[in-house]
Amino acid sequence: MPHAHAHPIPSPKMLSPLGRGIGALQLAKETATIVLLGIPFLLDRPLLVLATLPGLVLYLFRGVMVFSNMRRRAAVSIWVFTLLDELWGLALYLRTVDAPKLQQLRYVNWSYRLGLVFSLAALAEIGYRRYRERAHLRALLKAA
Repeated sequence: MPHAHAHPIPSPKMLSPLGRGIGALQLAKETATIVLLGIPFLLDRPLLVLATLPGLVLYLFRGVMVFSNMRRRAAVSIWVFTLLDELWGLALYLRTVDAPKLQQLRYVNWSYRLGLVFSLAALAEIGYRRYRERAHLRALLKAA
């Protein structure tokens, strides 16, 4: 006869409200980037629409992250891919626009810097929460 497991299975760790807030800031920044840079860029070079698909998929995932409860592990994956997408987008934009206007360059600069800051802040926040939980667990085990 099987017996009950001595320890319950821990529930998955979910993204914190701060993490969701950082995701909301990134989502707002991405929306502005799509409207101010992405649409004019694609109207000028429609063949590059396939290169923007990874960013659009990440945009949708960030929407899910912000508006629902998401596991931290999934959020880490999204933020790592967001970090790579920010760098990819910057390289793509700077290599394909022939003579960007000063205003466009200024916005690209701010957009990608903010994107990198938000991505790194979100990853740091998740790492800090994980560290705190493990330190708390170690303290509990030490006390037992």
